[in-house]
Amino acid sequence: MKRTTRLLAIGLTLAAGTGPLRAEEELELGGLTLDPVIVEATKQGQELFDVDGMVGIATPEDLTPRNITNLDEIDRVFPDMLIRPRGNRAYDSITIRGQSSVDFYNPSVQVYVDGLPQDQTTFGQLLPSDLEQVEVLYGPQGTLYGRSAVGGVINVVTRKPDEALLLKADGGFGNLERDVRLLASGPILPEVLFGDVALNYQKLRGEYESPADGSRLGDSEDWNGRVRLRLAPTDGNLDVLFLASHDRLHSDEEQYVLESDIDSRIAFPVQSDFTLTTDSLGLTAAYDFGLFKVTSLTGYQDRDLDRTGFDLYQPEHQKTVNQELRLALETERVGLLFGGYYQHLHFEREVPAYVQTSEQKIDSYALFGEATWHVTERLDVTGGLRFDYERAEATAGGTVSLSGSDDSNAVSPKVAVGYQVTDGLRAYALYSTGFRPGGFTRNVSVYNIAYTYDPQTSQNFEIGLRGDLFGGDLQFTAAAYYTTTQNYQTFVGTQPFQYLQNVGDVAAKGIDLQVTAMPIDDLRITAGLGLNRTEYTSYDNPADPSLDLSGETVPYAPPVTANLNLEYALDLPQELGLLVPHAGFQYVGKTYFDELNTVSQSGYALYDAGLVWSLGPVTAEAYADNLLNKTYTTYGFAGAAYYGEDLYQVGPGRSFGLRLRVAL
Repeated sequence: MKRTTRLLAIGLTLAAGTGPLRAEEELELGGLTLDPVIVEATKQGQELFDVDGMVGIATPEDLTPRNITNLDEIDRVFPDMLIRPRGNRAYDSITIRGQSSVDFYNPSVQVYVDGLPQDQTTFGQLLPSDLEQVEVLYGPQGTLYGRSAVGGVINVVTRKPDEALLLKADGGFGNLERDVRLLASGPILPEVLFGDVALNYQKLRGEYESPADGSRLGDSEDWNGRVRLRLAPTDGNLDVLFLASHDRLHSDEEQYVLESDIDSRIAFPVQSDFTLTTDSLGLTAAYDFGLFKVTSLTGYQDRDLDRTGFDLYQPEHQKTVNQELRLALETERVGLLFGGYYQHLHFEREVPAYVQTSEQKIDSYALFGEATWHVTERLDVTGGLRFDYERAEATAGGTVSLSGSDDSNAVSPKVAVGYQVTDGLRAYALYSTGFRPGGFTRNVSVYNIAYTYDPQTSQNFEIGLRGDLFGGDLQFTAAAYYTTTQNYQTFVGTQPFQYLQNVGDVAAKGIDLQVTAMPIDDLRITAGLGLNRTEYTSYDNPADPSLDLSGETVPYAPPVTANLNLEYALDLPQELGLLVPHAGFQYVGKTYFDELNTVSQSGYALYDAGLVWSLGPVTAEAYADNLLNKTYTTYGFAGAAYYGEDLYQVGPGRSFGLRLRVAL
């Protein structure tokens, strides 16, 4: 690495999905030691280079200069990923490798924070101010994560409070966004007990126009507070972390426009607003016995979604309790992981206008294990197996009365082979599986033809190559995959009375590429490309038996996603710090919003640029997103039969602003 690039590398060594560093080759950077990148989402703390599967990693230095402040914006740095709201951010849809979350109640991609699963309505949450990295596991992760992780897993990793005293303030002011973040972290009892407190506030300015009086619509305001205590004696093997957090998001962002009003953003005249309140508790405890390590993860989330959508008041409430216990053992030749998992979910939904209520209680149980055999110094073989059992009990009252129970179970195997071709080149082959349980649709109405649906299963075949070449100046991951899905679950019927059913089989195939390169002194280039084709291979819709969509593209699965970012580091004279200008873009291919492939958004590119100046504990940033003020839609549905035109939601226009961070 070159001199100035070394300064960058302290915080900027990794872009999404690249940067393999070996434990035996820790990098010395300006007198500092940069530890190898560890992937926590594998549940064994594996080094990135040794993971036999597609993995993406992004650090705060990859995200904050580009004004990526929320989880649902990370698709700007990860290829083969699309995150868009379906109505509002409480119903964010995450697509990875064509596996779209058409069922927002049970999405195809699972989100975790420090290993604890998150309620699906929080996928648009603010990224924590003490973020260490965001990890993305691509493809079905059924063996380790079980239910519904058929597209992949996103794990947000934070910095744990420790002996170091840290005071951090971060504020941004722009034409569309204003936010303030405060963090205090440090020892409470030196060498024994540590803690932190984080407070976050964000206000987003809407861009829709009221048809009644021309006033602005689409604003949102988010308040978040979190407290953590960590018991981790410096000379001991125990590490216990307790957290409590509260989040309140209020927004009227759920606005729609007729197709003819996309450019003017004049909202369709219906009431749509919501308040999302989430309380979370978590307790993680680990004890290292030397030869093996035992970890317990306990989580609780209680959320209320008080929502009016399209003039229809339809509040929801959900409580979730999770418990995982696992044991990890590592020897010179074998690595083992065994565990058990339990989740209880209680969901309630009301539609007072139709005198309709629905309630579900879902209990999930699982046993899982994974073993890696280090056959030689270069060859690893990994096998895994998981057994899931789930029982759902559903009741409904009012216009539709319903009472019943349904069971689902699945066995999810995994086999991976990794070979170290050279010290800087690793090849792998992977077979993995995923599982989404069956159950009862949560949208209960008189329009339902059926209320139950069957389990969905996926099988993934993948080969890949990961490289760290030319002394770290070129780092890449490339993968090709083929994924089949049986009994695909999706919403059928017409808005706003769609409900979940199985509609046949789906196949996804594609190529992923992620690269970081430093071709000349002080210049860093990161790029990602995803090529995907996801289509129905067979189709049987109970709501319309005569309809055959075999060969059609699955909604929310663009054929091309790409991103690029360039950074150049300039040492300022007279020790005035470091100046880093950057420029980037994101491309999203044509995206269909419906199964018939009639409502869509054509391919588009978004450009951004910025400037980062850092001197000691102070960092100042200027940013500009969607530089060309491109108008594009993020969601749409067929409405011509009812409203004369289809309806859409429009993405943010040009945004720009300043950000100041101070860390002491």
